[in-house]
Amino acid sequence: MLLFVCLAVMGGFSCERADRYVGTYLAQPGEVSERSETFIALKENGLGVWRVVDDEASFRWDTKGDEIRLHTKSGGVITGKIQDDALKIALPGRSVRHFKRVKEKGRGD
Repeated sequence: MLLFVCLAVMGGFSCERADRYVGTYLAQPGEVSERSETFIALKENGLGVWRVVDDEASFRWDTKGDEIRLHTKSGGVITGKIQDDALKIALPGRSVRHFKRVKEKGRGD
């Protein structure tokens, strides 16, 4: 019983910590075509959306330290670094995309 309580408390703290990253992150200039808006939306429930022009991909996300992991529906995992109010996402093919937070939890989301 004590083990269960400890795990529940630790899980609660880890969820609170991850919730601070909830929000919308916009791709930075030079990362994508100026005519297309590319963004990542991280939701409180651990789900998210990556939108490029008219295409959208949903994923599940979690954090570990300063790392973020985007779990795709096909079973792949895209990793990145969390740096203050920005995400640095490593894509296959040695490509890196930078996203800056434009909306936070409770501010228009």
